[in-house]
Amino acid sequence: MAGQRIELPQYSMFAKTSVYEVDSQIVFGLMRDAVVPDPTDTLYTVPQQGADRLDLVSAEFYGVPDLWWVIARCNLVLDPLSGVPTGTQLRIPTKERLASEGILNV
Repeated sequence: MAGQRIELPQYSMFAKTSVYEVDSQIVFGLMRDAVVPDPTDTLYTVPQQGADRLDLVSAEFYGVPDLWWVIARCNLVLDPLSGVPTGTQLRIPTKERLASEGILNV
């Protein structure tokens, strides 16, 4: 399973982290993400600018802003600080799936 190195912009928070594409998945360093897209995910379309912050989306779906990274990883958002464009469709893992993977206590 050979990986192809991906180049990121210098301003990206991951610019100094090894990022690869392996089997059509983005892999940070040598780890494969625990949270990957799944058919049970809710599809959410970012409605307008200002609602594009992943911490706000996390608060809406999970009740806490702290799980923004789950949404970022599931949607291959490489720089979550830049926001997500209006109209972007995001996959939001269900609370039940996060609980079964040990990420969230329900």
